[in-house]
Order: sequence, then structure tokens, then C-alpha cells
Amino acid sequence: MSKEKKLAKKEKKAAKVAAKQEKAYAKLVKKIDKENAKIEKKANKKNKPFVPIPVPTQEEAFANTNKGKVKKIIALILLIFLIWYLIYFLVMWFNYTAPMYTGEDETTTAAAEIGEYERYSNPHEITTTPDYSVAEAKALLKQVLHDDWKDLGYSSDPSSGSINYTSKIVNINNADCYVFSASGKTYAVAVKLSSVYVYENGNYTPITFRSTNYLFS
Repeated sequence: MSKEKKLAKKEKKAAKVAAKQEKAYAKLVKKIDKENAKIEKKANKKNKPFVPIPVPTQEEAFANTNKGKVKKIIALILLIFLIWYLIYFLVMWFNYTAPMYTGEDETTTAAAEIGEYERYSNPHEITTTPDYSVAEAKALLKQVLHDDWKDLGYSSDPSSGSINYTSKIVNINNADCYVFSASGKTYAVAVKLSSVYVYENGNYTPITFRSTNYLFS
């Protein structure tokens, strides 16, 4: 595009802008004149001096308009900045992870202080399963015989019969067991009362006992 065409295009654009400004200015003057007419009419009714609204020049009118646009642009920029700052703050807040306390400060402070300290002792009871007595193992076997006599092949409940400790301990599944004889069969009860076995065909077979409370003492 030649310089002449570019210049003509700019002049045409400027003429359009000028025409719009003149039209807008004429509309503004008309509005002010109409308002002044109302003010004058009210002033005459009240016998007060008429003070008209001054009519600005075209340059003054559009200078004020441009200032208003600049103010709006600045306000919009500030609003965008505040929104961005708020979003950033919320993201940082939800992603924040509190640092783990390592106890280094406390250890350093304790080492610097001079004093006597009592040896730590665990106030809780030891929860390791204990080894039960032969009598307690016998009571459990009596309960199992009462619960499972049908599964064990008896025609009636043999739990009221004699149960004798053989003074023998065998290891079954890595657990020491008391060995008993009762009603023609051999039984083994874990010293921790965790399981009961019946000796059949050269092997100790586990018995599932159902009750958690002994019926016999």
C-alpha cells in the first residue's frame, strides 16, 4: 500500500472519529441545555438566582471522558491483581504442609541442662501370651470334649470322665503342648491355650473349639 493510500485511510478514519465526537458533543450540549431550562424554571418559581450548568467546550468534554476511561482501566487492573493474589493465597494455603517435628531442639536443650533423670519404665502390662498351667490346659480340653464329642466320634459326652496328664510335652507346629489321655484317646493342648489336637493315625490333628469361656473349673 502506497503512502498516499495510507494517509488517505488515516484521514478517513480521523474524519469518522471527529464526526462521532461532534455528534456526541451536540447530544451533551442539548442535554445540558435541557437541564438548565429545568433549573431556571425552578429558580424563577422560588425567586432564586439562576445558576446554569456550564457548557464545556468539545475539547474539555472529551478530555473528561478520556480521564474516566483511564480511571476505569486502572480500577480493572487493580481488580485483576487482587483476584490473582487471592487465588495464589488459597493455593498456597491448601498446599501447605507443616514441617515434621524432629525433636532436635528439645534434645539440644536437654543436653545443655544439668539434672538427674529417672530411667524410663513402661507403665503398661506385658501383653505377650503367657504359658498356662496344666490345670488350665486340662480345663480347656474338658471344654473342647464337651463341645466336639460328636465330631470326635464319641457316642456321648466324655467330658465328665477322667482326663489324665501324661507328664509329657510335645512340640506341634512350633508350639509346646501338654499331652493328656482321655476316654481312650490322646490329646495335646498348647501351653498358651492357642490350640487343641487329637492324636490319630500317628499325627496330631487340630480341633476347633467353639467356646471362649470354660464351662468347667
